[in-house]
Amino acid sequence: MVRTVAVIGAGPSGLACIKSCLDEGLEPTCFESSDDMGGLWKFKEVSEPNRASIYRSLTINISKEMMCYSDFPIPADYPNYMHHSKILRYFRLYADHFKLLKRVRFQTTVQSVRQRPDFARTGQWEVVTENQDGQEERHVFDAVMICSGHYTYPHIPMHDFPGMDTFQGKYFHSWDYKGPEELAGKRIVVIGIGNSGGDIAVESSRVAEQVYVSTRRGAWVIRQVSDNGLPVDMKYNTRFVHILFQVLPMSFLNWFGEKKLNAMYDHTMYALKPKHRLFSQIPVINDDLPMRILSGAVVVKPNVREVRGSTVVFEDGTEVDKVDVIVFATGYSYDFPFLPTSIKKKSGHRIGLYKHVFPPTLEHPTLAVVGFIHALGAIMPQAEMQSRWVTQVFKGLKKLPNKQAMLKAVEDDTKDMDKNYICSKQAPLQVDFVSYMDDIAGEVGCRPSLLWLFFTDYALFKKVLWGPVSSYQYRIMGPGKWSGARQAIFTQFERMHEALKTRPLDESKERSLVGRLMKLSLFSLAGASAAYYLHQNPPTAFNNLISMVTPQKILRIAYTCIRPLSTETFSMVQRVAVIGAGSGGLVSIKCCLAEGLKPVCFESSDDIGGLWRFKEKPESDHASIYRSLVSNTSKEMMCFSDFPMPAHYPNYLHNAQLLQYYRLYAQHFDLLKYIQFQTTVCSVTQRADFACTGQWEVVTENRDGQEERHVFDGVFVCSGHYTHPLTPMNAFKGADSFQGKCYHSWEYKDPDPFHGKRVVVVGIGNSGCDIAVEISRVAEKTFLSTRKGGWVMGRMSDNGLPLDMVMINRWGLVMQSVLPRALLNWFTERRLNHKYDHRLYSLQPKHRFFERRPIINDDLPGRILYGALSMKPNMRELRGSSVVFDDESLEENIDAVVFCTGYSATFSFLPPSLVTGRRGEIRLYRHMFPPSLERPTLALLGLIQTAGPIMPCMELQARWATRVIAGLCQLPAEEKMNEVIDAEMRRYMGSYPSHASVQVQYIPYLDELAQEIKAKPKFLSLLFRDPSLFLKVLLGPCTPYQYRLSGPGHWEGARSAIFTQWHRVAQPMNTRPVPELNPSSMPWWVPISGGLTVVLAVLAFYIKLPDLLV
Repeated sequence: MVRTVAVIGAGPSGLACIKSCLDEGLEPTCFESSDDMGGLWKFKEVSEPNRASIYRSLTINISKEMMCYSDFPIPADYPNYMHHSKILRYFRLYADHFKLLKRVRFQTTVQSVRQRPDFARTGQWEVVTENQDGQEERHVFDAVMICSGHYTYPHIPMHDFPGMDTFQGKYFHSWDYKGPEELAGKRIVVIGIGNSGGDIAVESSRVAEQVYVSTRRGAWVIRQVSDNGLPVDMKYNTRFVHILFQVLPMSFLNWFGEKKLNAMYDHTMYALKPKHRLFSQIPVINDDLPMRILSGAVVVKPNVREVRGSTVVFEDGTEVDKVDVIVFATGYSYDFPFLPTSIKKKSGHRIGLYKHVFPPTLEHPTLAVVGFIHALGAIMPQAEMQSRWVTQVFKGLKKLPNKQAMLKAVEDDTKDMDKNYICSKQAPLQVDFVSYMDDIAGEVGCRPSLLWLFFTDYALFKKVLWGPVSSYQYRIMGPGKWSGARQAIFTQFERMHEALKTRPLDESKERSLVGRLMKLSLFSLAGASAAYYLHQNPPTAFNNLISMVTPQKILRIAYTCIRPLSTETFSMVQRVAVIGAGSGGLVSIKCCLAEGLKPVCFESSDDIGGLWRFKEKPESDHASIYRSLVSNTSKEMMCFSDFPMPAHYPNYLHNAQLLQYYRLYAQHFDLLKYIQFQTTVCSVTQRADFACTGQWEVVTENRDGQEERHVFDGVFVCSGHYTHPLTPMNAFKGADSFQGKCYHSWEYKDPDPFHGKRVVVVGIGNSGCDIAVEISRVAEKTFLSTRKGGWVMGRMSDNGLPLDMVMINRWGLVMQSVLPRALLNWFTERRLNHKYDHRLYSLQPKHRFFERRPIINDDLPGRILYGALSMKPNMRELRGSSVVFDDESLEENIDAVVFCTGYSATFSFLPPSLVTGRRGEIRLYRHMFPPSLERPTLALLGLIQTAGPIMPCMELQARWATRVIAGLCQLPAEEKMNEVIDAEMRRYMGSYPSHASVQVQYIPYLDELAQEIKAKPKFLSLLFRDPSLFLKVLLGPCTPYQYRLSGPGHWEGARSAIFTQWHRVAQPMNTRPVPELNPSSMPWWVPISGGLTVVLAVLAFYIKLPDLLV
């Protein structure tokens, strides 16, 4: 009779085996070669031979409720996706609770496991071990459980890549990878697109010059954050979904799953599309990879064909030069060197084990391999289930089939795997998680009986059928029954929510069904009313229709009274001072030249670019950005209207690439010769004869400190408003006693100073979220404090298209003007919450969606779900090293506070009365012209905030301002301008009480400026002359090219640019030939038999119910 058991390995499988042995009254002894438990999940700075190795940032891709042991739930405050350090802590809690560590002998390596001479009679094994002092010891055990894992022997297929011996850079396996620090500034090729390959490519792309991912087959990529922000495995790994997989055709399931994935990001466009169908291989789980591809930081390439020195050649003939590092994420070879060869007989690519556990040829089933399995699910519940079965077999409580039956079962399993999945030497086996768990649970006798639950506990029946297949289900009944299983199942979503409840929210009443029906009725009524109106009142001119539904109509009426200005007065304007050589300054120079003016640009730094020129250290009175900053508007929406960005540029540009675009623009239009670098403007004042001439005296100081005075006929201020950081220290009690460091986002460059620290970021704007997310990747803990919350959107829209190209269009503007604002808010918030529930994530703001600009961030929800970042309410007080929040919660040992609290718009060289009103608010007509000037010869550009790119706004501002200064356009009287300013202030005061004076609506504002210079698209003319262009302009993205179709500044290439804009979107991602799969479209029979399929599925469910319920 089996009594003593050797357990090899003290990782998650080994711990489960020790406990199962103890539960069955056996005497386990665990041999662990390292000095600690945890196995794979024990991080070490240096990889050790013959042991698993992980990287510093590794976070599990299975949620906590789906990965925990069946009778020991993970603490509720633990994040849903845990960092490896949290997982190891959970293992320690588990080991301590069940007193497992006293059964483990650390630093003891198993040298061999051999059958005893009397094995045929006793089934015993001789286990030879070696301790840390090199002393060998022999043991006799009644049984052996092997839990040593299969991620210990890295596979580097050098022979598959000719020329690797000539490679001039460094290469290593993902097993050696620890962090991206050594890859900073390098050009990297990652070979392999599994989970590790994707993680390493994404992480290294944040510091590398460029990362390429080479894949032989491609991959389907899914996210951990599913609908409503729930963990994807808790959403879809349910018994009901499993039943559908049993009764519905696999071709339909593949089509449906692929369609849903492609709705998030088109795998063909992203060069990810694989040769196999979705459910033929375990998908890659990575939330960040698509965005890194869209921003150009990661480029997907086909398989590597050869290596030549520092050049890598791919199978499509493309080459990448100057490669510094090659990372092989090519899997592992599996082996158990301490076992006899006879036991390791293979079936296909895998070791032939009965139900992936028992060698079928042994006379006595006293050896088992636990955890040697691969499924779309956590290894912990599977290993635990295997160990429960194995210990029962060891005790003789369960019997195995005879040898021939087991061999046949092994071969049948191999055939099924080869038929249904893509298996290889590195991925030798794959099973369906629920099917396998149920199969082994059936052997143990603990498989939940749905029929029994239906009649005895209907509430639990519903949870088991519709809810996630968490491991607690296998403790409801049978051997090992746990009294807390039912409660654990009923509270699993509460534990999932608990980790996210870090910021109190207003408990608004749930919307009733009546309220939802009312919304639907309003929607239908509005649509019907609009259709009836158009039917009864056909517009005579489309421009009139647009003006009727544009919210700016009431403002246009105010413009009817025009200030009488003599064209002759401005015909003398020649010289124009342009202050600042950022994007606004460059376009102002060009517009001046286009109108025959003579610009002189003063730039205080030594280069162009303004805000987008990164410097390692912030400079006083200059804008400052962080190293990783990527634009949150896409290239087609933010480019200058007559100079499209190169097609190969990524859709979202890193600051270095955007600066390069400015250089191309400046060189193309020969602008640099008009710029005086390292020249600071000290003052801009009106000349004594300003009332007659409109001239300005500009005082400058060069790099040598020499002062110079100039006279200009006009001045463009393009110095931006991100130069003077606003840090409201007096708003926080005890700030002077804080023992840590305080920063403003203006000072932030990268997360390096925050390694291992506890950090509070104050402010939830775009910069605040970017910085909090980036710091959370290296800090011990990051807290994001917000007074009001915010609506968060990613840069990717449906099908992976750039968000702004889908959202910012004229048809959408018409709908916003026609439909009730309450309905628009409800619909948009519902869509956002479908991606991730803002209330669940503690992001829910106090305002409705259209009352403020949303936050653009792709990574924030994932970092919250991982627990790396926690949302907190407004910071109220600092006490030494502690921070107190408005909800009375307190966080201790805070090392740093980063204030992302905005900037003050200050122009020290201008008289304050020109720009600001009595209350300090900015007062500019159309956010450009001071209304009090007798002559409109000074304009401020870029002093606006809008839900859209700033560059097209500044370009139209410059086009209009140059024509005003040149006397070609006129402004209203001062009284009328003030009326317009007041009306705009009132409109935005409710949503932006402190920044109402700089808010604009994107398309209406562009149209207003374009109307002034007669460059607004002529819809009626387009409808009759060029209907296809009309549709592009009306329904497509409102790209800047639309304002070059007619009027002054007309560009011949505008029409072509509009028709090819989507080609330029796709171009940077066309980096790998993707296979054409015929079944990518809907199967022909689906529309015909859709309803019938559902009926048959339900019938099949009830027909198979007896089998499924047992």
